Formats: sequence, C-alpha cells, structure tokens
Amino acid sequence: MNLRKNIMAQFVAGALLLVLCLLVLTVSQQQASKVQNQLRDWQGQVSKLELDVASLQQQAQHYKLNAPRDFESYNRDVAVFYKQFQQQLTSITQTTENAQIPAYRLKDNTAYNVFFSNDTAIEESIKQQASWGIFWNTFLTNLKQEIGSPSEPRLEWAADHIISTQANLSSRTQALHTKVVQANQWFSTRYEQVSWLMSGAVLVFISIILALFAQFIVRPIVSTTKVCKEVAAGEYGKKVTVNGVGEARQLQEAFNDLSSRSKLLMDMLGDINKPGDVPTKLKRIHSSGKEALGCSWIGLMAVNETRAELNSSVPAALDANFKHRHVTLNKAFGRDLLSALETKWLDLPALRQLSIKRHDERFLRELHKNTMAQHIVGYSFKCPKHNDFILMFACNLEHGFTQQQTDIIKALSKLMADGIISGLDYNADKSVA
Repeated sequence: MNLRKNIMAQFVAGALLLVLCLLVLTVSQQQASKVQNQLRDWQGQVSKLELDVASLQQQAQHYKLNAPRDFESYNRDVAVFYKQFQQQLTSITQTTENAQIPAYRLKDNTAYNVFFSNDTAIEESIKQQASWGIFWNTFLTNLKQEIGSPSEPRLEWAADHIISTQANLSSRTQALHTKVVQANQWFSTRYEQVSWLMSGAVLVFISIILALFAQFIVRPIVSTTKVCKEVAAGEYGKKVTVNGVGEARQLQEAFNDLSSRSKLLMDMLGDINKPGDVPTKLKRIHSSGKEALGCSWIGLMAVNETRAELNSSVPAALDANFKHRHVTLNKAFGRDLLSALETKWLDLPALRQLSIKRHDERFLRELHKNTMAQHIVGYSFKCPKHNDFILMFACNLEHGFTQQQTDIIKALSKLMADGIISGLDYNADKSVA
C-alpha cells in the first residue's frame, strides 16, 4: 500500500499524529502538575522552617530574660527549657530534611530536565536549599559545643549563641523562602508559556490537516461535481483538472476517462452515421477517437481467399507512404490476419521487434516504418456484399495500448464496423451512379 496515494492511510496517519500530539500534551500537563505539587510542598516546608527558626529564637530570648539566679532555678530550667530547645532543634532538622526531599525529586524529574535548562530559578533554589543544609549542620555542631554535657547543659551559653546568630539564621531562611517562592512563580510562568506553545502547535497541526484535506480532497470533489453537472447537461468530453490525491485523484481520472468515452461515443454516433466513403469514415473515427483510444493510425484491411490488401487508412499523409499494400496469406502476418477472422480480434504487441524478426514481410516493415507503431489491435467483420475486413488500430507509444483503451476499442468496434459497411455501400452506390 502506497501511503502517499491512499486517503484512508493518510487519514489514519494524520489521526495517529494528532493522538500522539494530544498524548504528549496530556503527559506534559501531568508532569507539570507533579512538578507544581512538589514546588508547593517544598514551599510549605520552607515556610514551616522559617516559623520554626523564629520560634527557636523566641525561646532563646525568653530564656535570657528569665535566666535562673540559683541552683534550684537552674535545675528547673534544665527540666523545662532544655527539653524545649531539643524539641525545637529536632523539629528544624526534620523540616530541613523534609524540604530537601521535593528539591531532590525536582532535580531528578525527567520532564524538568527535558524542557528546562539547569540555569533556572529552580536550580538556584536547590543550591540555596543545599547551602542551608550545610549551614544548619554547622550551626548544630557549634551549638552542641556551647551546650556542653547533656547532663549539665550550659543553656545560657546556648541562648547567647542562638541570639548572636539570629540575624544570619533569619536572613538565610528568608532567602531560601524567597528563592522557593520565585521558583514556583517562575515555573508557573514558564509552564504557561510552554502550554500555550504546545497547544498552538496542536492547533496549527490541526489547521494544516484541515487545509490539506480541503485542498486535496474536498476541493477536487467539489470541482469534479461541478464538471459532472456540465457533462450531464450535454458538454461531453469536458474534463476536470486532476489535482487530488489518493482516491480523489483516482475519481478525477476515472471521470475524465468516462467523459472522453462519452464524447467518443456521442461523436461516433453523430459522425460515423453521416453519409460518406470509407476514407471519410476512417477520418471521422480517427478524429473522434484518437485521444480516448490513443491510436495514431487506423487502417482497413480487405481479406479474400488469396491475399489481404490495405483498402484505406488515416491519416492520409501516412496512407500515401504505403508502397506495398498487399499481404500474402501464407506469410506469418497473413496467418495472423486469418486467425483474427476466426477469433474476431487481432493483437500484435512489440511491432518493432516483430518487423525485424519477420524481415521478409514488406507490408509489416512499412507498417512500422510509416506509423512508428509499437502495438496493433484489430476487429474483424464481414460485409454481406463484400469481402471480410479487419479494422486495425495502431499506437506509437512505447507501452502500446492500455488495457482500458483496448476495452474501449472492443466495445465500439461493432459500431465502427457498421459505419465502415455503410461507407462501402456508399462507394458501391456512387460507382453505379
């Protein structure tokens, strides 16, 4: 099956491409939704981290304002404040780890890596997240050194350390939160642009498909329908411009062939039944049917018991070039003619090779030389008042007559033979007169 010439195959291919585009669009939307959810989750974790750090700073300041003045107060603070410090530090550490999870998932997201480069707001946020992780681990290490032994923690030193790094802690968490918010906004904007671009590409693809469908299928059918109405109104032989593809082109070619046949038939019905001699009849047949039949020469062979003779042929210029118009029936070509009288049909392809092979048959050589024919077909008929006849048609195209042209000749041969017989009678009547 030729994909370029089959409308159904083209339609299926176009539909598959359209489905593929829609599938890619759907998958990209799903992946984008997944990335957006990861960004929202990340932003939520960073917001919680910012609150936890602020809470830690408030605890440190509260402890400094209410620092114990005696041993009993110190023991109470160890039991209460130290436990709160540890819980808050653990919460911040856990939130930091939770924030890193969506960040690393974004880094490994296939859609993100395919559609976006590394130099993006998301990439900067991931770097900022990693930087915060390193800073927090360092802060915890230093804080543990300030606290000292867990059994006798130096809470006031720890509070001083937290307060001294308060500005750095706040600026880093705020910077991380700002970066993540910007990454979320950047991705939303970029995805909207990509979505519009992909949607536009799908719309352009659909528009191209519809335009091609209208140009090569709908338009040819409309133009063919218009010419069909004109032919039905009596303008036989009118043809449509072949500009379709696949089955639409086949329809146009078939219609043109049908129109040519109709014109040929109507012309023959009108011309061949007009009074006239045999050369006139042959000229009318040739003039009416040379385009549809594809014939370059038409000749009438009269056959009797001993020989066959070229009675007349057209075009007249070629007929005048025949010097040897007789065929002996015991020759190979003569036997072909006798066989045609029995089968009612003559078919001689590859006439050039045949004329070389049968070099001793002068009529066959002259037939090829004068007409440059590659293929000869003929219809045999019998005139009640005269001899047997064979109406021959020659085609000088390299491929010879097509099967379609041969079928047309066979279908119209009886009509043409009747016209030739009337021409023979016309000659006889004219001679008597």
